[in-house]
Amino acid sequence: MKKRILDSVHGYIEIPTEYFEGIIDTEEFQRLRRIEQTSTRSIFPSARHDRFIHSLGVFYLGCKIIENLNSKKPPEGYSPNQDEVFESYLLACLLHDVGHSPFSHTFEDFYEHKDYKLRDILCDVVGNEDFRNDWDNSPDRSVAHERMSAIVAVGRYGTFITTNKANKELVARMIIGLYYSDTARHSFENAMIDLIHGDVIDADGLDYVCRDSWASGYRTSNVDVKRLIDSIWILKNPDEGNKFTLCFDSKCMNEIESVMRVKTFQQYYVITHHTVTYEQHLLVKAMESAALHHIFDEHGVEDEKRRTEALQKLCNVRCFYKKEGAPGIVTEKTQIGIRLPMDDDFVSLMKYIPNDKYVKQWFSRKYILSPLWKNKAQFYKTFPLLKNVTLKDSSWLFHNDCRQFISDRFDIPIEDVWIKEATPKYKNNIASKVYLNVNEQPIKYEKLFPEDVQSYNPPQNKFYYIYVPKDKDSGQILDALSDEYKKYFFDR
Repeated sequence: MKKRILDSVHGYIEIPTEYFEGIIDTEEFQRLRRIEQTSTRSIFPSARHDRFIHSLGVFYLGCKIIENLNSKKPPEGYSPNQDEVFESYLLACLLHDVGHSPFSHTFEDFYEHKDYKLRDILCDVVGNEDFRNDWDNSPDRSVAHERMSAIVAVGRYGTFITTNKANKELVARMIIGLYYSDTARHSFENAMIDLIHGDVIDADGLDYVCRDSWASGYRTSNVDVKRLIDSIWILKNPDEGNKFTLCFDSKCMNEIESVMRVKTFQQYYVITHHTVTYEQHLLVKAMESAALHHIFDEHGVEDEKRRTEALQKLCNVRCFYKKEGAPGIVTEKTQIGIRLPMDDDFVSLMKYIPNDKYVKQWFSRKYILSPLWKNKAQFYKTFPLLKNVTLKDSSWLFHNDCRQFISDRFDIPIEDVWIKEATPKYKNNIASKVYLNVNEQPIKYEKLFPEDVQSYNPPQNKFYYIYVPKDKDSGQILDALSDEYKKYFFDR
């Protein structure tokens, strides 16, 4: 038996009824209705979609991918445990965001704590030495919300996963993108990991590319989802020891490039927009003030270390997962319980201190700081000597020394000079990871077109905004910086 849910993006989504009883209609999963999908509503007010429908959308696309692979499987099948792998894949698609922190990605890094390391907790929950060893001996491709989601998926839904003839360890690997080192035995599993935590096209990325553009209203490229999914193959690769490899029909290059174009637009012009960057840092500062109030009985403290410590106490994996008993923590001063936190919980905590300068800005959107430049064109017009220079964290313009210079020269409190990174996050050269199906054999894209990386390799260079009080003369500050930075042309 299945239930149908009408989705504005994909149409009707059919889900087995047992998934509702075991996962969807549980409070851990339902909380995703109150977690924003993106952090971009400051510039796209209509982008009011959540991690709940995104998770169902990823599950839907996962089902379509499985249908496509089943229609193309070799006579001998992909693997003796192919059914278990497919079921694990569908559950990973559904649960991949179940431990997501409030307000999209804004707070997830605060959940990594020296006393509660997510990696160690996940390894203990999975309880498999091969899992731990593979993580120790391979690049970590995961971020905090993926580790938390894997912890909740295996720790909370482990019994459901095994009852449905899936593999808990594989579900965790799929969510965090951890390949098996034993590729001779697990190359099929590794190819399936790429279809949810991949660098090119996966169910997660494909859903948010379609959903974010639909909800936000911007129009870049049209993505033909059905044609793209139909182009997916998992084939044995003679050039790599007959291991299974994820590849795409060569005739679907346009669809792959369409997805890449949307991702490029999102990274450069949405996620790293100067207003989005400002508001996300403003929200962090406001929640640091709230954490100080509820935990340490302090208010308005500008000690960054103290503020970070307070917010890390509030952002704790124990709110989502605890080995014994109900998850949750209680704030030390106000004795407010924080359990399965949602966006609403954080907003409520901020309402206790309405006169905090950060909280007032976030609630009203009456920003007191503004950027000295709003995009790269303005930046390089002001600092022409940097056009062909590789910028780094240590570059003077992006360093605390520059904050101090602005503070001293223009009599601005240093806490009111913000330097915030706005570097698009890409996964290296995507062209090197694309395989095309040419005559039913996987061939690397870059091998066929070594000089033609097209949209797969956007420029990688650090980029930051500097924010100063609106009542200051930004022209004078820019003039001072354009003279001063020449002393530190290549570095500090």
